[in-house]
Amino acid sequence: MKRSIALLAAALLLLAACAAPTEEPAGGAYELYYAARLNGSGGGDALTVRETRVADDASLSTEQLAERLVTALLQGPGDAFALSPFPGGTTLQKLTVAGGRATVDLSAQYARLSNVDLSIADYCLTLTLTQLDGVYAVRVTANGRELPYRKTQLLTAADALLSTDEDVIRPINVSLYFPDAETGELRAQAQTLALYEGQSRFSAVLDALKRGPAGDNTLRALPDAAFPVLSGRTEDGICYVNLDGRLLRPEDERLRELALDSLARSLLSLDGVDEVQFLVDGEAAPQIAAPTLADAEGTET
Repeated sequence: MKRSIALLAAALLLLAACAAPTEEPAGGAYELYYAARLNGSGGGDALTVRETRVADDASLSTEQLAERLVTALLQGPGDAFALSPFPGGTTLQKLTVAGGRATVDLSAQYARLSNVDLSIADYCLTLTLTQLDGVYAVRVTANGRELPYRKTQLLTAADALLSTDEDVIRPINVSLYFPDAETGELRAQAQTLALYEGQSRFSAVLDALKRGPAGDNTLRALPDAAFPVLSGRTEDGICYVNLDGRLLRPEDERLRELALDSLARSLLSLDGVDEVQFLVDGEAAPQIAAPTLADAEGTET
């Protein structure tokens, strides 16, 4: 009898353990990119992804989180189906994040890479880091020096056209203007934006301004999706920005001046844009002045 009771108790404990929900590993989930182990025919994707978790990620700065991810990436994938693209002994020397750009300095071993091997390693780093909010481009050096045989030193996720269904056209370099948190004056912040198929440069800049700055003690000048810009187009060097007439309400005057100044200066940083003119409901709006190209260039930082 006692043996039957003991067996029953053991069975109940086993059932309880099976029914208990599985706890998720602590920390936020992030993707690490590695070189894929190709099959014998050479087909398949060039990169593969492994998931990692970073404990207490909410308490880390973007720079600290980027350091954690690169350190984990350099440790290798830990399975036979992916390959580390980095030469043996490669270590992280220094990593900084500023103005939407992560600068990664690796040890001298990284300079051994060239051609396709370098491209794959570069984009394993780039795709891993640009998943972080506020990181739009990556610069990789070896022992403090750029590798001169790269096509470009500033890498973006948009450059990694590794599959035929990629919808990114190209990256664009811009200076986005945000108000200083202390002085309220607009300051330029260099960023690299991905331009997608069907998206204009105007909409890419507008979306980036609505997202806000990448740290750097600056604030967002444009409200979220509520900011009433109807459309934008560029002809003969002039960018015409069509505004909803609701923006001219007297109570919005201070917000309007700051937001439109931020938008105009940012648009003037685009190649081929020499002037910005504001329209209201499709009609000329001489009462809304835009800064000139000389004004914008005078505030570059």
